[in-house]
Amino acid sequence: MLYPDGPALRRCIAALSILTAAFHVAALEAQPAPLDAVVQMVENGELDSAERDLRARLAVADHPALRDLLGVVLSRQGRHQAAEQEFTRALAIDPNQLEARQHLARLYLLQKRRDDAAQQLRQAAQRGPLERDLAMTLASVELAAGDTAAAERQLRSVAKRFNSVQALLQIARIAATRGEVDRSLETLQQALEIAPASEDVLSANARTALAAGLPVPAIIALEPLVRMHPTVAEYSYLIGVARMQVGDMPGSIEALRRALELEPDRGSALIGLGLTLNHQKRHAEAKDTLVRGLLLDPDNADGLAALAEAEAGLSELEAAEQHALRALAGSAPRATAHLALGLIRMQQGRTDEARDALQAAIAMDPRSTKAHYQLSLAYARLGDREKSRQYQEQYRRMLREDEEQLIELRKKVGLDVALPETGGMSP
Repeated sequence: MLYPDGPALRRCIAALSILTAAFHVAALEAQPAPLDAVVQMVENGELDSAERDLRARLAVADHPALRDLLGVVLSRQGRHQAAEQEFTRALAIDPNQLEARQHLARLYLLQKRRDDAAQQLRQAAQRGPLERDLAMTLASVELAAGDTAAAERQLRSVAKRFNSVQALLQIARIAATRGEVDRSLETLQQALEIAPASEDVLSANARTALAAGLPVPAIIALEPLVRMHPTVAEYSYLIGVARMQVGDMPGSIEALRRALELEPDRGSALIGLGLTLNHQKRHAEAKDTLVRGLLLDPDNADGLAALAEAEAGLSELEAAEQHALRALAGSAPRATAHLALGLIRMQQGRTDEARDALQAAIAMDPRSTKAHYQLSLAYARLGDREKSRQYQEQYRRMLREDEEQLIELRKKVGLDVALPETGGMSP
């Protein structure tokens, strides 16, 4: 055999090097042979066979998809360190490997390495949509970090791709936290269309609506909840509160008493019932109920103010004054506490102080018809007829507007539009 001389040999070696490099580039860029059989092995739990097959393929040509699948096999075998190495090698070959990055994140989550997992998930999210559970995990991470915009992006992606009720609920909570009540309720309506009988969705609708002062949608959501879950005191309590807000005092009392039958030591239900009884001028019953509620929740400002009002209605002015002052001394005094003190001062003949308390009540709650009415009486006693007339006119105008609104609300929930004598807005 003849061999080439020096220069010719060097030319042959150079040509061979170029061909070898080209072969390796082609091997890296080419897709691996179909992996269906290997994937089936993994799904069947034949992990040792899958590993042998993958290592044989890798001996021929390296490829990120092969490395990624080998990492999955090793992870399922509990060989986490080796699995991490394979996922990392896959990403070193191709950083845009979305599957490998998500698999690496899963491995980190399994090892409780949440910071590392979050880093991988954020990088993966920049390259494409995440798998459902990983997108929800990343949303949770972003919420914990205070980045609600990033969390919402993931949640909206999941909601759109999977019609996920849980994602919609999270979006609604974010909107409610921002004070975007309309958007929150709109999102909850979408969830309701997907899962009309979901307890979580109906409950979220009711709570969001109540917090926004929208009793009608709250009642619409709560009625099926009360039917489906008659032994859950919370739902009876919430519908009792909502019915109070639409002027349905008998319905409110019935619902709140049902809640107390189910959970006798529920302080919020006792205080709510006391408020309703006060509204009907059933002050003795209201007092007994509120005393029980305050034993369970002694610093409840609404309960203290309501008890002061009940005691004022019973002419127990000394006790009423103490409870009103306690309500005002709390960390978050309510307009109702100022109103109760104004009522007490009026009965005590301390009209100047009554006026000041009632003005404070109106400053905190400009729609308080009772405070406007009492303030008109205070100014009349003080001889200021012009201001008395002004507050009397404001009272009558607001009373008319509130009663019209109340009638509309009652229509929407199927109640008699005629307001009962003790259920109207007059003081």
